[in-house]
Amino acid sequence: MGFTERKYGITDRYGEKHSFTAKQLYERVLQDSKSDYNWIATASELVRVCKQKDFPSEYAVAIKCAILNCFANVEHRANCGGGRYKDRTGTKEAVEECYNSLYGVEKAEAISARKRYLSEMVASASYTGLWDPLYHPGPTFEKLRQDWNKAKVEQYFGCKKINFAALVKVLHNEFAELVKKKEEQGAFDEDKKTDLEGWRKFYEELKNM
Repeated sequence: MGFTERKYGITDRYGEKHSFTAKQLYERVLQDSKSDYNWIATASELVRVCKQKDFPSEYAVAIKCAILNCFANVEHRANCGGGRYKDRTGTKEAVEECYNSLYGVEKAEAISARKRYLSEMVASASYTGLWDPLYHPGPTFEKLRQDWNKAKVEQYFGCKKINFAALVKVLHNEFAELVKKKEEQGAFDEDKKTDLEGWRKFYEELKNM
């Protein structure tokens, strides 16, 4: 029997059992990854299979990259104002395992997937909705957030292991402190005046319609 003919058992989302070679599982994940939902199995189940000692590393890396890109997409939608996904048991841990286990892998797809996921997690730490007390309308706040996000990605990308739940909490507190400091310095005052003037004109136009 050839090495690639070894089959691995996997349980799908509905509890059904399947058997795939590493290549077959990779091809199925590649197909499923065209959507960010309804893959054949959960992230935790896919990672469990990839962690088996005789599972070919080339396919394990590709599957882990697909998982990271999927959840980077999910986080990106949330960071653009959408809802955040409800975590299945073990999902966050599985995604974190993908990120950490790809540390030191020099393949371009692995570097890209790790950076994309880290970027979105950093962005989630600094995300502020319209009604968030930290939010300030205008380009000053947006540039501050963009520059801060970029700096934090550069700071943490070289870390060998990251606990993302802990990191997001720490970074959120850091960002909040930065925003409050800038508020005290009056950094957002001009943008606030411009925003209020825009709303004043808007309501005046409504009255005159």
